Amino acid sequence: MEKRKIKIIQFVEAFGGGVYTYVKDLCNFLVQNHDTDCEVHLIYSPNRVEFDSELFHKDIDSRVTLHKLDMHREIVLKEDINIVLKTRKILKKIQPDILHLHSSKASVLGRLASVGLINRSRIFYSPHGYAFMQQNISGKKKYFYKFIEYIMPTLFGGLTIASGNTEFELSKKISRSFLIRNGVDFSLPEKILESRNNKRLVIGTIGRLTPQKNPELFNQIAEKLPDVDFIWIGNGELQHQITSDNISVTGWIRTREELLHKLNEIDVYTQVSLWEGLPIAIIEAMAMRKPLIVTNIVGNRDCVDEGYNGYVFDSVDEAIVRINQFKDKALIEKMGNNSFDKAFREYHKEKNFSDLLDLYLQNLN
Repeated sequence: MEKRKIKIIQFVEAFGGGVYTYVKDLCNFLVQNHDTDCEVHLIYSPNRVEFDSELFHKDIDSRVTLHKLDMHREIVLKEDINIVLKTRKILKKIQPDILHLHSSKASVLGRLASVGLINRSRIFYSPHGYAFMQQNISGKKKYFYKFIEYIMPTLFGGLTIASGNTEFELSKKISRSFLIRNGVDFSLPEKILESRNNKRLVIGTIGRLTPQKNPELFNQIAEKLPDVDFIWIGNGELQHQITSDNISVTGWIRTREELLHKLNEIDVYTQVSLWEGLPIAIIEAMAMRKPLIVTNIVGNRDCVDEGYNGYVFDSVDEAIVRINQFKDKALIEKMGNNSFDKAFREYHKEKNFSDLLDLYLQNLN
């Protein structure tokens, strides 16, 4: 039986961190799929500071056709109009069956470029954390971003793909939405995982040292627990906020394998972000059998079944109480195993990407 062939474009501006991992993995999954013949194109920008061009070209399957466009996070009207025109030219040439937009900026540029070229029901949008959830912008900006999120699907269509339960609850109020969770591959964590016997409790986190990831809060918690070691896996412009003597900062980790080896060194994973979509970093920690202590925000709390594989917290004092509980090694092991079980059930990359491909195909009929 001849395989069905479809042309799919993935379009991303925010090509760094978890979004990079998700989009790269999705492109690779689609071209490697054995049941559907997917011709995959990736329109991307190399301008995020954490984007590693050399690593990207090693990571991405050679069958994915790349289209590099020089996009910027900020709204720059002249540049953005130029990107819309360039994207429209690409769309006319490829004539895709599916257009999948990733993050807020791409959702606007991609929808504008697609007018009259792609059926509204064949446009998909993954917010990866809505822009209006940012905590470091003014109220006026939040209102503007929220207005854009509401008006774009009304005018130009697009089905929203929510990455986690709480994002799904938000997205249903904005547009037609589907829940297809983020996911990771579990084969590499199983190879890397080794039992450790740290003399002191080790708490770790992953991310760039940026306002979103809230290093100031991480530092405050560490200062109040001098008998606990803390590791920040990453680097960034707010490294000066890390001042506590019991915190070590690794610097940027290039490959997933190196990242998982670092995760293997910790006992408990924490995420102290101010806002998220559904963090790939947390799921990686769950795949490495780490219990969780995370801020009580959209995305973070999706990964925690309270008292089963970890805890959410709303204050420094709450975080300290929960961390002290993990001085019990039996609790680390029990909740770490529960983290793995939850991740395997809910955040398995192959299953979730298969569900997304099925949704693509349903909207072609």
